Amino acid sequence: MSVIGSARGLLREAVDRATVQLGLGHSEERLAHDARTFWNQTGEHGWRAHSHFRDADVFEEVDWAGVGTDHWALFSRLARVAAPELSLDRVVEWGCGGGANAVAFAPHCREFIGVDVNKEALIECRRQVDAVGAAAFSGVEIDLTTPESAVSQIGEVDLFLCVYVLELVPSPEYARRLMRIAHQVLSTGGLAFVQVKYQTTDWRTAPRHHRYRSATLASMTTFPIDEFWTQMTALGLTPEAVHLVPQNNLDHRYAYYLLRKS
Repeated sequence: MSVIGSARGLLREAVDRATVQLGLGHSEERLAHDARTFWNQTGEHGWRAHSHFRDADVFEEVDWAGVGTDHWALFSRLARVAAPELSLDRVVEWGCGGGANAVAFAPHCREFIGVDVNKEALIECRRQVDAVGAAAFSGVEIDLTTPESAVSQIGEVDLFLCVYVLELVPSPEYARRLMRIAHQVLSTGGLAFVQVKYQTTDWRTAPRHHRYRSATLASMTTFPIDEFWTQMTALGLTPEAVHLVPQNNLDHRYAYYLLRKS
């Protein structure tokens, strides 16, 4: 990016942040509507990359299968400490996209449920799971503006998986809605393995609350590390561990939480 382009981007970011501080950010309804529009338009620039389709440009340099393999390894390591006798029968992944995580987690359960707002993503996720001969796959398509409608279709699960998703949702409040859903569908003692983009003292890492668009999707929603911990506790999801990844080959400021339903 040119110096002029970079300066313009920084200025636009500053204006957006100032707009939010003045109370002129977009409403929850507007953000959710704009997010639904983006995720339902498969031709939108960056859609396949954000959905982690195996043939997306970003995976020409990044190992697609390694995304799920790394997440399964981290989950297994944390779960051995928090729940050494854990047995996974039913697993749900919220925001399964093109199946990068599904192919790594599905072999370790009887039924894998993929939830997504886009039918094409569910078809691709099923194709990838079937290709590795893993668990039975069930797809649940939802309307992004009414995620609670998925609860009755999911049923009770042992693991709620949600990684590389919460940073893309319209707002922190929307992320909390999803975590309330996690609490509803988890069996007592069940685990949630989720990742958020964490906020630092840099003003540019705060939640946007403004202009849901592809250029800034991966930083749309963020949380201070301790704030997410305490908010999950209030929801009845007890934090067992947190693991920080300041940077990897996809992005930066990742915080992974292992949570148990009380």
